[in-house]
Amino acid sequence: MTDRASYPADGYDLYSAEFRADPNAQYAAMRAGCPVAHTDKWGGSYMVSGYDDIRDIARDTDRFTSRAVEVAGPLEAAGGLYLPPLTSDPPEHKAHRDVLMPYFMPVKVAGMEPMIRAEARRLVADLAQRGGGDVIEHYSQPLTLTVLTSILGVPPGGQFHDWMIRMIRVGPTDQAVRGEAVREIITYLESLLDERATTGDDGGDLLTYLTTAQLDGEPLSRKHRIGAAFLVLIAGADTTWSAIGSTLWHLATHAQDRERLVADASLIDTAVEEFLRCYAPVTVGRLAKEDVELHGRCVHAGERVVLPFAAANLDPVVFTDPHEVQVDRRRNRHLTFGSGAHRCLGSNLARLEIKVTLEEWLRVMPRFRMADGAVVEWSGGQTRGPERVEFVVEPATRSSEPVVAR
Repeated sequence: MTDRASYPADGYDLYSAEFRADPNAQYAAMRAGCPVAHTDKWGGSYMVSGYDDIRDIARDTDRFTSRAVEVAGPLEAAGGLYLPPLTSDPPEHKAHRDVLMPYFMPVKVAGMEPMIRAEARRLVADLAQRGGGDVIEHYSQPLTLTVLTSILGVPPGGQFHDWMIRMIRVGPTDQAVRGEAVREIITYLESLLDERATTGDDGGDLLTYLTTAQLDGEPLSRKHRIGAAFLVLIAGADTTWSAIGSTLWHLATHAQDRERLVADASLIDTAVEEFLRCYAPVTVGRLAKEDVELHGRCVHAGERVVLPFAAANLDPVVFTDPHEVQVDRRRNRHLTFGSGAHRCLGSNLARLEIKVTLEEWLRVMPRFRMADGAVVEWSGGQTRGPERVEFVVEPATRSSEPVVAR
């Protein structure tokens, strides 16, 4: 095998300022040389950059396990969180996924649209009246957390945002912070699940459902109920608010694309897919079950492989002009939601939140731009998205026709 020192793309740092600002430079370096890179940082990992490699490893449950999906942290702690079905492997995975499926079927998600649209309209109206604000703090985070707390059946509160930041943003590089956040979330969910089991009230929310759901004809274990609720809380938060933030950042900095959507609302569906492709927020981890050779490099059993879905979506072998946002791109086989058995259960919900955002935002604020002097920093690691997007509303012109919500 070739010595690791001979691979110039090695030594990447998913949390460095350089990687967070421009991960595409890392992916390009890998495509120009070896498409597999290695690092010893943050617990160590290998990273692949090609569409086919990322898709195939995501689907390969024979050689890779999903029991540890985090991209950083000590390997000896990998798999510590039980989050069915995200951390489940076949043959249990399908049954675990089927437990949550009723809450994410297309018809169920469609039923959430009035609630999502009402919240989006409220937030947009407030921002329009202010004349601007921060997309993340004042729109994408509150919208996303309102949706999630509605699904779970819990009152919205500041603790959810705090937990997400401490666990997902800070936690991978500070295990003490992560551990404390995990303990707080588990304690909170345990209390709520016990309360729902005692009262027996069926408000149609997910937490109540989990107290009565069955697996193979038996009630869910306490561990399974807590893990499934934990998964729903964290999987749809930072990921979705980052996708919304990236979308609105793009429109604030690319007037031509914004104007096309304002002029032709029929492009919104394809635009949603294109923003998801170009700004895919999620990177996931897998652990090798056995020694695996990837392009001449040996990944040993127990080592971590990192799958950046954004890299797959920018592969020029698969996408024409991959770095160019084309809001009318028709052929768009992006991997933003993963591939295979573990494809994101909440993909329909994320799409709906982004679509409603575009319709409601552009209806009220067809012209907006970044605030003077605004600087955008990006998060890194498991989820990439803008930390702040400070914008101002510009006066509408006669040619700016509002988008009509459908």
